[in-house]
Amino acid sequence: MINKARNYHHGDLRAALLSEAAEMIAEGGTQSLTMRAISARLGVSRAAPYRHFPDKSSLLCAVAAAGFERLTLRLRSIEAAARRPSAEQFRRMGEEYVHFAIENPAHYRLMYGKEALARESVPQLREAADGLLDFLIAVIRAQQRGGGIKRQNPRTLAYAAWGAVHGLASLMIEGQIDPTVDADRLIRQTTRTLLEGFRSRRRE
Repeated sequence: MINKARNYHHGDLRAALLSEAAEMIAEGGTQSLTMRAISARLGVSRAAPYRHFPDKSSLLCAVAAAGFERLTLRLRSIEAAARRPSAEQFRRMGEEYVHFAIENPAHYRLMYGKEALARESVPQLREAADGLLDFLIAVIRAQQRGGGIKRQNPRTLAYAAWGAVHGLASLMIEGQIDPTVDADRLIRQTTRTLLEGFRSRRRE
């Protein structure tokens, strides 16, 4: 059994629980995660995790919320690096979304996949998920003002963009894409096709 005993201070145990839970889910699915098992892996008392999470369900919700927050930060970093809103920036966000799913399948499945949790009953999770969608809508609106994206309902466009990259991400992490296919090329082709459908007739 893996033992990762260490001294935790000032909330470090909470972060360690989130990280370890994601690792355990990646290895054996949500059924492999128990409060007893994660305590043993981290080398802490059985009571220690309960000081941060009252049960397994609350821990899973926190893992999913952390996934939304991490993905939002990655997309925001692309926005921050751009000198101005652009359609190319929007395309790169699509690529980053798919790469995040590939790199963090455990988080992603909790966020959106077959093991996704019912967000409506969990305020923390709902707020994290809504925050990501609201950010995407804001990006689309900014690019509509700049003339790079067609002036249609930004929420509808956000759902269309989300559906495209989510569909590809899900197929890839579930092993539904032929392994001989160049994954990076497929991601680029998907986001470019999506962008062409979103472009305003008045090019940048």
